[in-house]
Amino acid sequence: MVQETMSVIAGKKLKNHIKNSEYRTQENFAEAMCVDPVTVRRWIAHGIAKVDVIEEIAKMFDMSFMDFLTK
Repeated sequence: MVQETMSVIAGKKLKNHIKNSEYRTQENFAEAMCVDPVTVRRWIAHGIAKVDVIEEIAKMFDMSFMDFLTK
């Protein structure tokens, strides 16, 4: 059985959180984060490697780090 890394899980969660939030699109979320939309697409496709980035993203959704990864 293959175990997903926290990085990959965070990328998958990001996609769902964006879709179900006020941002609705990756482009809108990228603009709010002040990053290029390509960066958001990479996070979703390949995961988010840096814990501080996951924490910052969680704050954008008014969530704790753990809630972001588990909800």
